[in-house]
Amino acid sequence: MGIHFYLNSMFPSLRFHDAAIYIEALRDFYESYVLYSFLQFLIEVLGGEEALIMMLKDKSPTRGVHMWGMNWFIKPWLMGQPISRRDSYTPIKVGVGTNVSLLESDHGVSSSASTLSRPIKRIQWTSPFFVKCKFGVLQYVLLKFILSVFVMILEKLELYKEGDFTPQGGYLYICIITNISQCWALYCLVFFYYATKNELGPIRPVGKFMAVKAVVFFTWWQSLGISILFQMGLIPHYAAIDDGKEWTSEAVAKGLQDYLICIEMFVAA
Repeated sequence: MGIHFYLNSMFPSLRFHDAAIYIEALRDFYESYVLYSFLQFLIEVLGGEEALIMMLKDKSPTRGVHMWGMNWFIKPWLMGQPISRRDSYTPIKVGVGTNVSLLESDHGVSSSASTLSRPIKRIQWTSPFFVKCKFGVLQYVLLKFILSVFVMILEKLELYKEGDFTPQGGYLYICIITNISQCWALYCLVFFYYATKNELGPIRPVGKFMAVKAVVFFTWWQSLGISILFQMGLIPHYAAIDDGKEWTSEAVAKGLQDYLICIEMFVAA
């Protein structure tokens, strides 16, 4: 579905290059949704959130120790943590001649009319590791949506300056924020896989993960590389002979990105 969305969004971008910036903003938001959907897929494979939390709490605390470099300034994430205790009551059978008052005093059994129940303490668990990994990926989705709206607003006000790394334009700052958010989301996804790789072994998620990584991150770095070529003046402008329409260097850079994605999504499919 993600590949089909990419291909369907490329043709309008090439055909209506004046509106390409708005189409690309929506496509970028969908990229982040693909990453979060992949995490949800892994969670469902592992039995859902509740089953996953119960599984993570039994794992070694070393699984929550961050990778080399990150462990210098980030404390280990707890794999499991009790958050509440609640009492539940299970009915028990009482035989003929049973001393009910003795059961109540010795075993904490409460009686109601003709039934007796025994209190059982149940512990509700959470996993700070899972919560932080999930929100580490989710923040990219939310931030990408907000940035997509900002891109469309700045472009309308002619303040975005796509491909221009000048501090007076919004492109530089959005690139920096997006890059940091993407890297953190990718790290959380890899960290989650590292902790559950034994359970995820049967579905071999590495290949699927690499496909998601290529779609989400490679296309972003590719667009950044094309923007650098545009800034260096290596992308020329063209003028159509038949209808007299002119493609500026910026429009050619956008069209080149869209054309390359069409080819790459065909290969990925």
